Amino acid sequence: MPYFAVWAPDYTDEGAPERRLKVREAHLANAHKNPKIKLGGAMISPNEALDSPDAERKMAGSLIIFEADSYAEVKALIENDVYWKGDVWDKEKTVIRPWVSAKALL
Repeated sequence: MPYFAVWAPDYTDEGAPERRLKVREAHLANAHKNPKIKLGGAMISPNEALDSPDAERKMAGSLIIFEADSYAEVKALIENDVYWKGDVWDKEKTVIRPWVSAKALL
């Protein structure tokens, strides 16, 4: 089965962080049950957030690796996620691409 990488940035309006937190537990519960998800998590902003223990860290989107039969299958999984339906992920900026792990090829 092929792999797909999904970059789903969050909306950046003032209410976006609150919408994410409101449905976060449901999102995580569903993700943990989904065998198609091989790796996933929140992207953190700003880029330097992990370089300094005092830096403010905020979630800015999600990065997910799926193992699925098709692009259409991954698209359907994303569009049925509570982050998509709850207007957390920016629908115009979300990207789904076929992905090959260089590590797996070694």
